[in-house]
Amino acid sequence: AFLEQSLEVNRAGVQQLQQGFERLKLRFVPSFGNFVLVEVGDAAAVNEAMLRAGVIVRPVANYGLPTWLRISAGLREENEVALNALAGALAK
Repeated sequence: AFLEQSLEVNRAGVQQLQQGFERLKLRFVPSFGNFVLVEVGDAAAVNEAMLRAGVIVRPVANYGLPTWLRISAGLREENEVALNALAGALAK
């Protein structure tokens, strides 16, 4: 039961993030894991702004993707905080 609940929370979280990226008109890689790769432009600057907002994401420049971030799915409230921080970082 715990595993099924965990899978459902993850699926819902990934879907929420992807819908948020669509609203923000951002390109992303559809995910079947627990994170989504999203293209944000200056990923280093966006990462820094999100860190200042208290949201930890993972830059993936070391994988040859300097304009992309890896954002892990969390609980609905956590995903909303991440999406709001991302929108704020992109507005700067």
